[in-house]
Amino acid sequence: MNCLTMIGFVLLISFGALSHAADRSSGKVPEPEKIIIEQAPSEQHAALTERIKNLEESISKLRSEIASLEKHVHNIQVRPPLSSYRLPREVILCGERIPLEDRNIWENLDREFTVAMDNHAQILLWMKRTRRYFPHIEKRLKEMNLPDDLKYVAITESSLRGQAVSSSGAAGIWQFIPSTGEKYGMRRSKALDERFDFFKATEGALLYLKTLHEEFGSWTLAMAAYNAGENRVRREIEIQKTRNYFYLDLPVETERYVYKIAVAKMILSNPGNFGFSLDDREFYDPFQIERVQIELKQGLPVTEVARAIGFSYKEIKEMNLHLAEDTIPGGTHFLNLPKGTSERFWSFLNDWKKEPGEKK
Repeated sequence: MNCLTMIGFVLLISFGALSHAADRSSGKVPEPEKIIIEQAPSEQHAALTERIKNLEESISKLRSEIASLEKHVHNIQVRPPLSSYRLPREVILCGERIPLEDRNIWENLDREFTVAMDNHAQILLWMKRTRRYFPHIEKRLKEMNLPDDLKYVAITESSLRGQAVSSSGAAGIWQFIPSTGEKYGMRRSKALDERFDFFKATEGALLYLKTLHEEFGSWTLAMAAYNAGENRVRREIEIQKTRNYFYLDLPVETERYVYKIAVAKMILSNPGNFGFSLDDREFYDPFQIERVQIELKQGLPVTEVARAIGFSYKEIKEMNLHLAEDTIPGGTHFLNLPKGTSERFWSFLNDWKKEPGEKK
């Protein structure tokens, strides 16, 4: 019998003892024999049945609480202290080996590893969000013949937070600044900011990384340029006469950047090896959407779309973070709809376009 089961057993005994003590404190000693004699057999049976039912309910609740406590204690016990985890002997990122035999490089990676591992909550959130965002990124990486490891860039950029905005004005999961976002097809206006459109931003990010790799010839340099900008990396390569990311003197954030991506890969590709685990139901739901392209002559209120397809305004807005206002502006746009609602939407839109205001 383990300690928690013993606790439950003691609680059951204590429960009975407390009931007995309550009878004694009232000054009356219960006389079960007299009760049995005075009760009719049917009444006696009903009373005993009710007492048994109540006890069974109490025991069931206690067993549930004990099981919950056992699970909690188990989760605490199975995760060793932070100091027990070590870096792998070899770390490869996008097919490129990190030279850990250089003690300075090992130290840089170890620092990022230790910092990340100490943030248990953040790693669990990474894990929970991957099921929502990684499938599409992985699909596009495969279709574009790019390294699968590039998906971890999004972890380091935004921790897969769709509404992330940095102090420098970078936005969305891939953290595009306005100028680079526009260069890679993400429109931005008062009513629209497509840097928050996960699908369009993913296309832009992967194309940008591919372009950077074609110029710099290595994925580590391409990732560094994604963070610091290609002009800064070009200038430092020219001044320092080296094309090895690990030996370039770069802004502190950029010097840590590739190490952080490598750490995200190490942990998320084998979370169990580092003491992290989740039940299947604990992952966040994957995208369940239908993506449509629409052409509008004038603004379409989001509330009308929501009402037409039977969803709330909030749900539609959360699926379309690139819509900055409560109206979809005129022009050609992509719209994300809940799965199974596109037919209703097209029927509504066709009718809406026939209204006098849209005909003008």
